[in-house]
Amino acid sequence: MSWIAKLKFHHLKTLVALAEQKNLTRVSELMNITQPALSKWLSGLEEEIGMPLFERHSKGIRPTPGGLLVVKHARRLVNDLERSTRDIELFKEGIQGSLMIGSSPVATDVVSKAVLDLLKDYPNVHVRIIESVMTPLLEQLVSGHIDAVIGRVGGSALQLPLNYKVLYTEPICFVARPWHPLAGQSNIDWAQLGDYDWIVWPTGTPIRSSIDHALVDLGMMMPANHVESGSMSATVRMLQGSDMVGILSQRLADSFAKERQLVILDLPKIEQKGSVGIFWRQNEPPSDTLEAFLGHLVEASR
Repeated sequence: MSWIAKLKFHHLKTLVALAEQKNLTRVSELMNITQPALSKWLSGLEEEIGMPLFERHSKGIRPTPGGLLVVKHARRLVNDLERSTRDIELFKEGIQGSLMIGSSPVATDVVSKAVLDLLKDYPNVHVRIIESVMTPLLEQLVSGHIDAVIGRVGGSALQLPLNYKVLYTEPICFVARPWHPLAGQSNIDWAQLGDYDWIVWPTGTPIRSSIDHALVDLGMMMPANHVESGSMSATVRMLQGSDMVGILSQRLADSFAKERQLVILDLPKIEQKGSVGIFWRQNEPPSDTLEAFLGHLVEASR
């Protein structure tokens, strides 16, 4: 009998827990099993598979390259089964289907518009939106935890086993609160920004890369006094409560300016632009709901 046929759901969850916790004692407590029994089960599984899944060392365990591959598929199966359970329970309550969306803060305007349009077509679908920066969202997409991610296209994201579609391309701009000393001034010089603290996106995010490249093109450096924030709500609150300056994508900045929450500072044009798009998994046909959502995103992006 193949080792796969012997695996049960709690075995899959145990493998995932071992990879995440990297400690046999902690996992034995989480899974309500004695450590000797856990060690015996793991050794037996490794023997049946024909390769070690975890390396033992003084501080615990860590997955081998082969173990990472097995855990990757185990995590995907766990997510799929847990998702199936939720969908079935929702179906019993009259909800037909679900859509898990990951959204970068730069895409909240098009995501909210597309979701509202989707609900007109599928009023009984359950939609959940998770807002975060791209790296953790893409990890959850690859592992099967969420269905699609909308955010900046570029960097390591293009190396993942994902489909993507560019929705729009836009410049980046500097913003501040409406009563900021620089608000309303025309032809602001770049040097004037050095008098104020900055709020910028975290290092490694696509929009931060665009900012860094733009500064290089301008012969500038990031001020020493800056705050990194991946939270749009926190960024807006800090901007509104201080004389800090922030950096947003053009569409998002226009939205806040229209609502008079922030103003766009009149600085020379930044040539660096960024593309926003939607990512979804390869080798897996999208559901009807996801197909419809993609269509609404394209419309909302025009």
